[in-house]
Amino acid sequence: MKKYLYLLTLFVTILVLGACNSDTEDQGDTEQSSENSKVFNEEDVTQAEEVVVFLNERMDELEEKVNKNIQNEEIVIEDEASFNTQVQELADEIVFKKLAEEFDGVIAFKGAAGENENIYFNKTSSEPCSLGHCEYDGIETMQVDVNASGTEEYKSPHFSMTELIFEEAKYSYESEEEEQSSEIHFVKSKEDKLVLAQHPALDIQSINLKEIDKEYDEIQSSVPESEVEAEQEAYRSEVEETLAHYPELQ
Repeated sequence: MKKYLYLLTLFVTILVLGACNSDTEDQGDTEQSSENSKVFNEEDVTQAEEVVVFLNERMDELEEKVNKNIQNEEIVIEDEASFNTQVQELADEIVFKKLAEEFDGVIAFKGAAGENENIYFNKTSSEPCSLGHCEYDGIETMQVDVNASGTEEYKSPHFSMTELIFEEAKYSYESEEEEQSSEIHFVKSKEDKLVLAQHPALDIQSINLKEIDKEYDEIQSSVPESEVEAEQEAYRSEVEETLAHYPELQ
């Protein structure tokens, strides 16, 4: 009898250990599968952070160049529109061109449809504008800081794409006392190239998948049920027009 009890106990123990091992293996497989399904890896996050730092450096360089050119009267200030054009032309050379060279084949920028990429900047002047004419002393460019540990990988359920979000981005101009909160978004092409999709200092064709999905879902509660499908399709077409300016994304 004792022999049978011993064998029964041994059999139960083996079953329990087998179940535990199976659960552990399943959990490991699930974690591995989750990791493999990610679009952005650690190298991508590091690369994205380097882009933000590099942008700040180029913004500083642009500010210094523009202000020096104003002092040397190399920038002719006829009106605000022509001044803006001259600053943006220098931004093309100092910011966007150098960024493309530094991260060749990795980072792509897209301006608004039919337009070049632009930057945001503040004009400084010690004199008020008179009769539509302004005398500018210089410009100040935006500085942006991010917390690289505060990132999220968000996958859109409606558009089958994924974005990397730096959720803790702060930006400010030197003349402003308080920092403003923002986000920086990256997407990734099918060729595994990072694409900067949203940045507070850049006037580019932006993508914010989380916001897009929110608006898509809100259609269901904001229009009559009979119109939901048509409204969502119309909104999808608008989003796809924006996406057409980007390479095919993951």
